[in-house]
Amino acid sequence: MLHILLFLISLCDKSAADRPHVRDSVRVLADSLIAHNNHREAAETLAQLTEGREAIDYVKMGNAYLAGGRRGKAKKAFMKAIDLGAEAEGYHGIGLVYRDMVAHGQLALINFRKALGKDPNFAESQYQIAQIYRTLRPLEAKTAYRATIKLNENHSDAYFQLGKLLEEEGRPVEAKAAYKKQIEQNPSHGFASLNLGRQIYGEGKKLLAARVFGALMEAGGEVETASYLEMALMSYDAQDFGNAERLFEAYIDRLPEGRRLAFTDIAHVASDEDLALLSSIPEVDHDEMCRRYWRRLDPSPLSESNERLVEHFRRVAYSINQFSKGEQPFDERGRVYVRFGRPDHVSTSDEVSGEVESYLVRARENFVSWMRLGVEVRPGLPTYPVGGDERWEYWVYAELGGGLEFTFTSRFSDGKYRYASIPKIGPLTSINEFLSMHGDNVSAEASRGESSHYIQDFATFPINFFYYPASFRGADGKTRLELYYGLPANDIARSKQRGGDDLIVFDRAIALYDSMWNEVYREIDQMTFRVPTDQQANEGAFIPGIVPVDLAPGDYWMSLQIRDRLSGKSQVYKQWIVLDDYAPRDELQISDIELAFYVGETLAEDGEFYKNGLKVIPMSSKAFQRDQNAFVYFELYNLARDSFGQSKYQIEYTVLSHTARSTPAKILRGLGRILRVVESDQEVKVSFEQTGDGETDIAYVELDIRESRPGGQMVKVKVTDLLTDVSAEKSIKFSVDGI
Repeated sequence: MLHILLFLISLCDKSAADRPHVRDSVRVLADSLIAHNNHREAAETLAQLTEGREAIDYVKMGNAYLAGGRRGKAKKAFMKAIDLGAEAEGYHGIGLVYRDMVAHGQLALINFRKALGKDPNFAESQYQIAQIYRTLRPLEAKTAYRATIKLNENHSDAYFQLGKLLEEEGRPVEAKAAYKKQIEQNPSHGFASLNLGRQIYGEGKKLLAARVFGALMEAGGEVETASYLEMALMSYDAQDFGNAERLFEAYIDRLPEGRRLAFTDIAHVASDEDLALLSSIPEVDHDEMCRRYWRRLDPSPLSESNERLVEHFRRVAYSINQFSKGEQPFDERGRVYVRFGRPDHVSTSDEVSGEVESYLVRARENFVSWMRLGVEVRPGLPTYPVGGDERWEYWVYAELGGGLEFTFTSRFSDGKYRYASIPKIGPLTSINEFLSMHGDNVSAEASRGESSHYIQDFATFPINFFYYPASFRGADGKTRLELYYGLPANDIARSKQRGGDDLIVFDRAIALYDSMWNEVYREIDQMTFRVPTDQQANEGAFIPGIVPVDLAPGDYWMSLQIRDRLSGKSQVYKQWIVLDDYAPRDELQISDIELAFYVGETLAEDGEFYKNGLKVIPMSSKAFQRDQNAFVYFELYNLARDSFGQSKYQIEYTVLSHTARSTPAKILRGLGRILRVVESDQEVKVSFEQTGDGETDIAYVELDIRESRPGGQMVKVKVTDLLTDVSAEKSIKFSVDGI
């Protein structure tokens, strides 16, 4: 209220503000406004002094104008301060004006040096020189910070900046000492504590580091925000993904809105199809769609956390920290890192690192071969051509597409790295070849089928289980999805029971998402079985299971997880599944084919494997031993019926061996009357004729694989409705293993 009172007095008496006691009040008010960051009002308050202004008034006015973004007025005020004798402060202020202007670093240096010339003990000007040196003369920055400390050993920030430079040079012990010294001189320096915490964490003192970061989580401002990130990264390293996810989200919520986008935008991970779907819906629904997108990619339906989302947050945070010097939030390297993760090998023009491991050498050779390029693979040097005046780095991903290489270059001092440019000279064929190697094309090729690269590492010990899906007609116009899975008996831990059979206990979870990324089904349960005998385990016995779900026809994204409760072994499989529409119609249809190691009649109608009067135990691995028979089961829909209500159709089974001169499986028995049998070296065809009493029917055959060689085989089923002469067919591959 005081500044309003003074303003009213000035309206009544133009000379009132020039009275000595009023001038003092104006200065007190200006100091208060500056302390509360009301810089514009502070400058306007000081401007009321028309007479009796002192040099310090102009210095304060210049600082207030500068803090308010009014550089022109600030410079005039500092020049007036110089005229009144505050030369060091005035030149320092002009240096600050130029410091905040793009490409005026040299002018800022001139004025800071003038300030030091007028007052050799002006530590703050020396500090500003050090700050500018970080960009213009990085090799001299450390010396400039040490000169600042020599002038003022209690400086509020110089030790911290020196510590950062020492850390960048790989001198952690000296950096740690600098951070500690800064905290001694300025205990409220949150970032010095934060960086000290990072140093402590790097030494393996995790609990102490956690205490440091935890104390900063209520510090307020940017330090508090940064401490949440550090705690999130610590939880990630400890594989505490639930806590990491909560801390990452708390960190992102504290960021300014413009900086959140780097974490929430899915453009750097989603496929073109996903982005097209996102753009087709109202923008108001985008946030919800992005949440669904990440839920769909959750690799572990058994856990409450989303490990893929946590990994995305980590990648974005790393990219912002490492690759943001020349472009916000990060340059092309960051975009590759967010999509594909940590590269297997990096070599740069500043630190050439040749490939030693054979798998990296093979990856680069495969990349050149895949691109059909007649270039030499030189260890440590990029295969893509780069200019002699360019800084470069190339990344190798050995797991992607048999081997991929991305080359980035930077021509300017801005630190921004881009994909290496396409050569503009040379034979046209050579230019076209290098066009295929350009980063954009390599990234697009690597993203086909899987928009981003992620290998779950939360399961330290994977469990090897088998599965495959099949679809049949369900109830009420829906399609029945059946997921068959099998756990090898010798890969599951045994739970010892007193006075009873040992048990196998495992958790099972399945999640399904539709084409709009909605979760349409989720089931989590625990399964318990008696342990098979040692002989059964040695013979390759497995525990079969089935998950049946009735869904609307369409495309679905499935995630299936099995976890051994005792050993902690876990495995997740993800797959796109297309469910056909089997609703009644005029067109003949066949269900998917189910491979089974047993099919037989049963009176029990409520068993797990009961199906249309049969017990069908699926072979989830689709791999049979030569001493066991294989069964093929399927269903028929929309069969035509004659005037007596009967259907009549023919089924032709074709069994084909993929191994040269290998006898395919033979058909022992099936439903219906055999019409013909045709055999050759690698193919067997058997036709059956069958009649039924309705528009649906079932069929199965038993295959004899005793004379088959180990290897892949395929069985194809072709059904012809003899009343309409309409045909339909399906096929499935399986393998025969040696004993």
